[in-house]
Amino acid sequence: MPKRSKASSKHGDCRGELHKVRRRALLVGIDHYAHMTDLAGCVDDALALQQMLSYHADHGPNFACRTLLSPGAERLSRRVVLAALESLFAFDDIVLFYYSGHGIPSADGIYLTTEDGVPSLPGIQMNDVLRLANASPAREVLLVLDCCYSGALGEPPVSVASRAPAPEDTITSDAIHVREGITLLAASRSTQPAVQVNGHGMFTRLVIGGLSGGAADVRGAVTAASLYAYVDQALGPWEQRPVYKSNTHQLWPIRYCQPDVSDEELRRLPEFFARPEDLYRLDPTYERTHPAAIKEHVVIFDIFARYRNARLLHTVIDSALYWAAIHATPVTLTPLGQFYWQLAKDGLLAGGPTFAHQRRPHMPDAEAVARLFHETYERLAPAFDYHTRQETAVPWEQVPERNKRLMIAVTAEVLAMLFPQQDARAEVDTAKTVEPVERATQQDTQ
Repeated sequence: MPKRSKASSKHGDCRGELHKVRRRALLVGIDHYAHMTDLAGCVDDALALQQMLSYHADHGPNFACRTLLSPGAERLSRRVVLAALESLFAFDDIVLFYYSGHGIPSADGIYLTTEDGVPSLPGIQMNDVLRLANASPAREVLLVLDCCYSGALGEPPVSVASRAPAPEDTITSDAIHVREGITLLAASRSTQPAVQVNGHGMFTRLVIGGLSGGAADVRGAVTAASLYAYVDQALGPWEQRPVYKSNTHQLWPIRYCQPDVSDEELRRLPEFFARPEDLYRLDPTYERTHPAAIKEHVVIFDIFARYRNARLLHTVIDSALYWAAIHATPVTLTPLGQFYWQLAKDGLLAGGPTFAHQRRPHMPDAEAVARLFHETYERLAPAFDYHTRQETAVPWEQVPERNKRLMIAVTAEVLAMLFPQQDARAEVDTAKTVEPVERATQQDTQ
């Protein structure tokens, strides 16, 4: 069903930094409108995205989030939302703006509709948001819009029905200019509605999936480009088409997920392979179950297994690493592995996440713990002659989204206290004591 295109039928913080990079996010989710058709799912989408953006996968702080919701504590009038936008774009480092609600077309452009919007002035014109971003001192700006016609940002006003351009004298150059450092991720093209599935925006659901790790690279980084690629593949040619617009000279990470291979292990690629096309011969001493196993070789074998799982390395003859070790056959780098070999060789793997939880006891997943707590709480409550509220005394899947997000957020903070981050520099890396081992080049095997 269309998610945010029904306006005509009714007239009526989390704080942190990553590597001393400051980040600020404003998230707006509007379900309730005074003069237009109400929506469902926008508030939940904003809350879900807030939870995802506030922390990296290791529970290290990420964006300092301000979330405006309707219904909520204050009426999200045009004045309130515009003031929040002006405050956001006054920041001088990295900023992110997310909007989930009605996108309303008019003769002078598409509007992000506010709670007090009326047909003559639905809210804030989409290109006015771009003007604020263009004038902002922010080093990087990411605009994520989940509303109908959201791909119109940065385009001259047109009639959605006829696609006729607006008169030239009504178009200003700053309405279609995207300065360096600005990136847009939009739910749909400028002529398309955005839809919802099971009470959530289809676009936002995919964005959250990408931020959870679906769009992460080998190092765990999720960028706007990888996020778009993830969403793009999930939406077919007959569905709403997401839009990506960017004028930037670098891809900065929106969020760090669990890396497939740590930067430290990636930097060791030139240590194992003198040249990217070289072969590395295994033997039974690398297999931990073999009587001849050598501890240092087993450490290398485990690293190679992570390389293989990340598609950086493959066996040459045998079908599995185990048999390559048993049969003493070589392994080699894939094209992707050779790419990361070159990055390591050139010293271009700096600035990645530390991911302290790789060096400490494994931190449980916050949602899994919250679910376990909920189910255990509901099971034990009757034994203590306590009756929980009817709307929450349900299976986890049926818990109201706000309650669920609150429980997950509380659990995440508790876990962060129970599993404090450690200074990785104080850790001793025993793997560095591994002695050099024999390498075989392609010529050696012919």
